[in-house]
Amino acid sequence: MNMITKQHPELYPIVRAHYLASAVCFVLIGVLFFFASADFAGHYFQPKLLAITHLAALGWVTMVIFGAAYQLVPVILETGLSGYRLPWLSFVAFLSGLVLLVCSFWRFEPGLCMQGGALLLLTGMLGFTIVIFLTGKRLKNKKENIHQEMINTSCIWLLATGVLGVLLVFNLRYAFLPQDHLQFLRLHAHMGMGGWFLLLVIGVSSKLVPMFLVSRKQNLRLLDWVYYLLNGGLLAFVIDTYLEGINNRTYLIALLPTAAFIIYFIYLIQCYRSRMKRRLDLPMMYTMLSFILLLAALLIQPLIINAHVQNITQGIALTKLYGLLVLMGWLSLLILGQAFKTLPFLVWLKIYGPGTGKEPTPLPSDLYSQKLLIIQGIAFTGFILSMITMALSGLATPARIASGCLLLTALCYLLNLTRVLTHKKTTGHA
Repeated sequence: MNMITKQHPELYPIVRAHYLASAVCFVLIGVLFFFASADFAGHYFQPKLLAITHLAALGWVTMVIFGAAYQLVPVILETGLSGYRLPWLSFVAFLSGLVLLVCSFWRFEPGLCMQGGALLLLTGMLGFTIVIFLTGKRLKNKKENIHQEMINTSCIWLLATGVLGVLLVFNLRYAFLPQDHLQFLRLHAHMGMGGWFLLLVIGVSSKLVPMFLVSRKQNLRLLDWVYYLLNGGLLAFVIDTYLEGINNRTYLIALLPTAAFIIYFIYLIQCYRSRMKRRLDLPMMYTMLSFILLLAALLIQPLIINAHVQNITQGIALTKLYGLLVLMGWLSLLILGQAFKTLPFLVWLKIYGPGTGKEPTPLPSDLYSQKLLIIQGIAFTGFILSMITMALSGLATPARIASGCLLLTALCYLLNLTRVLTHKKTTGHA
């Protein structure tokens, strides 16, 4: 692919800004985690938990997805990014809105700052979506592939999630929504996790994982099933839950996205088994392990549904565990791995690309520290184990331990990321 070796000079500053902002948000999550550790023992609808959840979903995960998408979507679609001014405007609007929203949630002041923050975030999402759609239109081959369909559809879910989020923010002040606020909050969360995060990650990773593994077999028909099962299940959940809430039909609806993930897991296994690159590096190991955390989250879905149908308090603890496994487990571990597969290559292209083949150069993997990556993995394992203990026991002590492990993970990630971004050209590599 020509786009892998050719990157526009204006792309690097955009991607760098998104990665750095996301890493800073990750560190802040670790700090705020400590101050809100006692709140994790209670209900998930609390000011501090709402602030941390949105900082994680928007600042940590979505921000880095925006940056990675600007880098990777042109590679996946084999075309150039549609423009470089709109991504910057989107970044400024999104970051400004994030600061206003998180601060307002932490103090729980549902006024102009919270409303303005929500609108700015939606503006940033709209700018990102326009860039992605316009980039797709630059394709010489106008026939869309399954990867592009997943990416485009995930952007639609992102906007839908953002619009509902804005409505929920205004509803805190004016209470105009026709049903219970928590009912819409449940829809908001699933639209974001299933429609935006999961669909986009599958769309991008289904192209990149075989590329990094150098897989000989890619069964794209499986991805068609994944696309329709996931979107069909999510639409059915949104409509049915809006009309009647969680009920016995939810069991059947949950089978659709679960089946979609199982099929995708089969796709990944086929790619893994047919790989030509036999040895996996640490970033790819993190990537493959992250999907196990997602599988664990999906396996507890029936328990959550049963708890809501039976109206028992166990559902609150299971819901928190589900959210942690998806947001701070699967997505975080995926980022912690893939950041050091994609970003070092972009930096390497910028510094060493023009001289490729003319002089000895380091490998992209030489740009980051393996030791920091190992410490990051150990600390993250401690965080996950502590958070699972906290969610099941309701104790505050495991949450404090988790906050320390998370902060160590975030600092290792930030240091390693800074090491990559500040790399200076070196010579003399064999």
